[in-house]
Amino acid sequence: MEAGRFCHRRKKGHAYVSTDLMVMLERLSAAYGPQGWWPLPTLAGIDGRNRVGYRAAPSMPVPSDAINASQARFEIAVGAVLAQNTAWTGATKAILALHHAGFLSPGVLAGIDETLLGNTIHAAGTFKIKARYLKALATAWPAFEFEQPTRTQLLTIQGIGYETADCILLYCFGQPVFIGDAYARRILLRTGFFSSQQSYESTRRAAALLLPLDATYLAEAHALIDEHGKRCCRAKPLCKACPLTRYCLDARC
Repeated sequence: MEAGRFCHRRKKGHAYVSTDLMVMLERLSAAYGPQGWWPLPTLAGIDGRNRVGYRAAPSMPVPSDAINASQARFEIAVGAVLAQNTAWTGATKAILALHHAGFLSPGVLAGIDETLLGNTIHAAGTFKIKARYLKALATAWPAFEFEQPTRTQLLTIQGIGYETADCILLYCFGQPVFIGDAYARRILLRTGFFSSQQSYESTRRAAALLLPLDATYLAEAHALIDEHGKRCCRAKPLCKACPLTRYCLDARC
């Protein structure tokens, strides 16, 4: 199947709407511009990043030849854990707190007292649990400096589920995976790709058939989908501002 050429036609009122996932992503790109994921708060204001750590360019995995590649990968992985079930603003504060305390490295983080670590990352919420998760990640991380992890390996680490593992694979190591997170599931349901709610895994597999198997493309796709979910396609959608209204079966405008 040619990537992105799989279209859905479903009835909306008295007409049929045809949806093509790559076309939808192009419209999101035109509406929102380059997203510059994954944000690195410790590099805010330097290395081509804005004051909160986003690049002024399309999203992309960490380049293998980047001077700070090793540190960037670990910061992304830590951020992916800290962002679980919380807003990115809280995760950002926790990352910066780790950085300023000198804790943002695998060796140091693995050996920190769990209570001290929890207090340091308090801004990220559920900090006691996330402290355990970060220590487990830091303990496992040195092995990944020499060989890229597999999804199976990441999933064996305490606190790493499908979404977190895929974010690490995509943004840290450039492995082409689609992130089937809650925003993606909601948007694909509303635009007719699914007729009922889907799991993370079924969404990931279905979307992977429709898009290029390219890590840079998928990194920006994930960022655009999440931006759209935050701006417009919320639990209570803001349809008047939505660039995908023509494709949406649930549009309320």
